[in-house]
Amino acid sequence: MTAPAVTAPAVAAPQWRISTSRSEAARVALAAGADALHLDFGGAHRGPPLSDPVELRAAEAITKDIPVPVLAVNHLNDIGLAHPSGAPNPAALTLLEQALECARRLGAQVLHVPGFRRSLPATDALRAGTAEVLRIMCAQVSAAGTTLAYESPLGPRDSLAVARAVGRPALRLVLDTGNLMDAGEAPLDFADAVGAAGLLLPDLHVKDSERAADEGVASGLALDGLPELLRRSRARSVLVENDYRDAPDRLRTDITLCRTTAGPSHHEDER
Repeated sequence: MTAPAVTAPAVAAPQWRISTSRSEAARVALAAGADALHLDFGGAHRGPPLSDPVELRAAEAITKDIPVPVLAVNHLNDIGLAHPSGAPNPAALTLLEQALECARRLGAQVLHVPGFRRSLPATDALRAGTAEVLRIMCAQVSAAGTTLAYESPLGPRDSLAVARAVGRPALRLVLDTGNLMDAGEAPLDFADAVGAAGLLLPDLHVKDSERAADEGVASGLALDGLPELLRRSRARSVLVENDYRDAPDRLRTDITLCRTTAGPSHHEDER
């Protein structure tokens, strides 16, 4: 019987929490010791979009220095995945299609779709519209050999309901400790329920909980339960996602704290 392999989870940095300049974010992430960099597609106040050929070539150059496994489309939070009526937002679909092509060019394995602010699935109609957008994109993502990752503040039951309404194997759900705790949800419960359904993305997001901080409770990267969360979620990587725009030194601190707290993770060799 082969012994379990012991590996330390990779720790990634989020470009959108560092700088709208992708090259500057890459420089900061490398200096802080990150194993990978998650890039943002851009748009509006989020910096120039990757659909610009010059920006895409510059992003491709970044991948020679640091891996880019994930492309996030955070501009969706500004425009909305669906209309209040529940109809998919055509502008959101166009944006996702552009982003998918950019992800393919960058070699990113995951296209990250957020569901916050204008994309918050706050009603049954918006959840239905969100599921329809995700369903449409899953067909294209599957053809590209990519995973579609959806993140929202919904708890495990509602998140799974959305995923089951999509009903496509290319979809995975994102566990973000801070967002779940802010919504009054337990990250471990999310990991157990979504993991048991086989729908948990093995890339864990970890950041401070604003709600816990307001209540004077330790949270985020200092979670005593992080090793258990990594074990039960079977996460292979962690994204540290606090705001580093005005505190670049904290990125190194968070990466180090995450590695120290998490320690090695055990994954069974299935051969």
